[in-house]
Amino acid sequence: MSRITLTLAGLCLACGLTFAAPLANAQEATSARDAVVDGDMWLASSPEIRKAFLIGAGNMIAMEVAYAQRRSQAVSPASERTRQAVANLSLDQLSDRVTRWYQANPERHDVPVMGVIWLDVVRAGNPTAH
Repeated sequence: MSRITLTLAGLCLACGLTFAAPLANAQEATSARDAVVDGDMWLASSPEIRKAFLIGAGNMIAMEVAYAQRRSQAVSPASERTRQAVANLSLDQLSDRVTRWYQANPERHDVPVMGVIWLDVVRAGNPTAH
């Protein structure tokens, strides 16, 4: 693994651990890897923590794109669609959209943040994306 990969993995782990405090109040996770960020954790977190999560998710997509390009492989359709859908959004705008979605759908707080991004940003911008 390259130094960049380890750094990005560490960033994502740090984002997961940052969300672990709200998670601990709701349920016990067996590891940071098991702490999928859902609506309850999102809404219990500060705007700065939310943006840190989005930065980590964006870095994972960037890492996947770089990995595919270095190996002359196609980027996964989900990553490419997500990258295109958020390209013109600021972190604040994306964070606000996720927050508004959870507020408008209180019965769906179990949907992971990345699922909300797919539903509310990616599919909204391209209704043929399933």
